[in-house]
Amino acid sequence: MLAALSLTNEEIRTLDACSLHGPHPRQRRRALAVLGHHRGHSIGQLAHLFAVRYATVHSWLHAWQDRGLAGLAEGRRVGRPAQVVEAAKKK
Repeated sequence: MLAALSLTNEEIRTLDACSLHGPHPRQRRRALAVLGHHRGHSIGQLAHLFAVRYATVHSWLHAWQDRGLAGLAEGRRVGRPAQVVEAAKKK
């Protein structure tokens, strides 16, 4: 079990700003999860709140600890590339 994160005032302000104005919705959600854990919510509670697996929230928290805000950024996603029809490409 991961102990509640201890954040500095600057980190809290950074995460608050990211949760409101982050460049991607997933990054905003991750910032909210880190803040929630700092405020005493368990990983299980956060997983339920964000409708993700326990391991997902756990990885978000470790990404924050390891790389800070950059760890919460949206990275490459795996899977098949989107199929774009020719008419849509011309627009």
